[in-house]
Amino acid sequence: MNRILLIRTLATLGAVGMAAACGPAAPPAATPGAAARQIPPPLPEQPIDFPAFRETELPNGLRLIVVEHHGQPVANVNLYIRSGAAADPAAQAGLAGIAADLVTKGTATRTATQIAETIEGVGGRLNSSAGNDWLTVSATVLTEHVPLAFDLVSDVALRPSFPQTEFDLARRQTLSGLQAQLGQPGAIAQRRFVREVYGAEHPYGTSPIPGTIEAIRRDDVIAFHRDNFTAGNAMLVVSGDVRAAEIEALVQRHFGEWQRGAARAAALPQPPARDQARIYLVHRPGSVQSNIMVGHLGIRPENPDFFPLQVLNKIVGGGTDARLFQILREERGWTYGAYSRFNRPTDVGFYVAQAEVRTEVTDSAVSEILNQLRRIRDEQVPAEEFEAAKSFLAGSFPLGIETPGQIASQVAQTRLLGLPAEHLTQYRDRIRAVTPQDVQRVARDHVRPEQAAIVVVGDATRILSVLEGIAPIVLYDVEGSPIQRTDIEVRASTQRFDGSRLRPRTLTYQFTVQGNPMGTVTSTLAREGEAWVATSDLQSAMMTQQSEVRFRAADLTPISTRQTTAQGPMRLEVELRQEGSRVIGQAQLPEQMGGTREVDTEVVAGTLLPGMDEFVLAAADLRDGATITLPVFDALTGNVGNVTYRVTGTETITVPAGSFPVFRVEVAGGQQPMTLYVRQEAPHIVVRQEIVGAPVTIELQSVQ
Repeated sequence: MNRILLIRTLATLGAVGMAAACGPAAPPAATPGAAARQIPPPLPEQPIDFPAFRETELPNGLRLIVVEHHGQPVANVNLYIRSGAAADPAAQAGLAGIAADLVTKGTATRTATQIAETIEGVGGRLNSSAGNDWLTVSATVLTEHVPLAFDLVSDVALRPSFPQTEFDLARRQTLSGLQAQLGQPGAIAQRRFVREVYGAEHPYGTSPIPGTIEAIRRDDVIAFHRDNFTAGNAMLVVSGDVRAAEIEALVQRHFGEWQRGAARAAALPQPPARDQARIYLVHRPGSVQSNIMVGHLGIRPENPDFFPLQVLNKIVGGGTDARLFQILREERGWTYGAYSRFNRPTDVGFYVAQAEVRTEVTDSAVSEILNQLRRIRDEQVPAEEFEAAKSFLAGSFPLGIETPGQIASQVAQTRLLGLPAEHLTQYRDRIRAVTPQDVQRVARDHVRPEQAAIVVVGDATRILSVLEGIAPIVLYDVEGSPIQRTDIEVRASTQRFDGSRLRPRTLTYQFTVQGNPMGTVTSTLAREGEAWVATSDLQSAMMTQQSEVRFRAADLTPISTRQTTAQGPMRLEVELRQEGSRVIGQAQLPEQMGGTREVDTEVVAGTLLPGMDEFVLAAADLRDGATITLPVFDALTGNVGNVTYRVTGTETITVPAGSFPVFRVEVAGGQQPMTLYVRQEAPHIVVRQEIVGAPVTIELQSVQ
């Protein structure tokens, strides 16, 4: 459909424009021998003294750490609550995040506006956020305003009012964020990866979904605060141009009466054991790239193997000089970057290697990542590579403790993980003590490619068959629901549509981005002999697009389509015609999307050309609960994919053109999932269109 195709193209070219602005037009060409280039010797290591810090505990159980650093007249006040997303009930995943959003949105004596005006009035910052293991309320101010920072942090942490209006807004924004994630392959991959590594019972494997957010009420946030915001469950870290004695007095004044409560740490369930490598393939129709994550459980924070594992990771994927980057990017030209990491939560962490690659090399990239994980385990690291990794880790450590905020963050994380201060202050000495034998030992103990969870987000119709030789495959859709191979097989359609239901018309639409008007679309449908001819013209500051699609008037059999889209320097031109069971023509795409492609593809019966689905829906027999699945040719990939239209309800909506009773139609397949609101009265013209995962809306302005 012209307007459906418009949105898909807008989203795709937006990504292309960003890529053009931020980097080269394509992954770099392979550089023979790049990984074997000469590594310059490291500079002599400079000695450092880790800044001193003072750690005490108040009678009510509040832990206090003060880091004096008098280089700049700035101070940070960071309050950590040892309860994060891992403390959420499974049925209310996302509770800690909403609580963190709300603590700064009103107290017993201040409104959200007054809080913002107070901190901004002194040029400071006040923030709150929640991770898996702790929730943070932090303020940064000039030294002279430290008393004000204590006043604000204690007020929002101890006396939040959680206004109903702010709660409703936070929940809506969270739901919008979840919708946006469905359009972000990296976020989709991360959600699938943690679920497969940790399982459904471990809180690290649980991610918020619309149902869990909708289950949260204001009273639940109040209860979360009551149970978790206690002195015995908190740690306060103050850093910068401060004096310990003055800070201790401020802490006593603002937090001394805080009730102790109890530490909320609870034993977490053991993640499931893995007995073999398995691929979890998330089908994202039309995707021109694949997001890959390969990994498994790692270590607990107190494990002494942490230091040799840091060296191991630096060698495998800890930077642009590491093996994954050098081989996948520099030698093969498959990706812009490939990396690995060990994460370190309060419970067991994970190890993951990841990359985003062109669809055509997905299987090769997965195989190479697995090969590099086997290599680090089975082969001793060459001396030069080993020494370079150690030198980098030891030499770069001071860069992470240059500012008071950095020092405080390092100290806080160490103590929140239950580790002694020496774990941090002796970091460089412990890295220096690692031997090549240590690296190979921990590789054998902690790197397990034969048990890896391999998550791939991409177009399963193009990569399923080539991945089958690597490991068993389980299929999912982007929302996380299991699907079967039959669900992605392109099937012929025997459905017939009555073209006589269509009527000549001119429709004008406005499209908005984040609620801001960005342009208009004029769409016409006219009869020319035995064919319907539909044209569309989009004009905006962001992009322009003109298209024409022709189909037989009697039964909507495709004839041809043409489209030209331009966004800045990016230009896309498509010209296709259908001859019998073949689609023939040319697609001139930006280099990031494959460049110019000659099209001569055999298609299944009932295949629609791009831009036709609007008119199929207009002529279809729609009713609540109806489902239509049709094969649609994708000009960007040159393949046919299933697109499913599900009527999920009826309602009345108001747009600039007026109020209309509409069917709500959920569209799955193609470049992006989307929601259409089509007029109940036939022909079913599109009244509103929303793209899932992007703040883009098209609304009907006029009908002629």
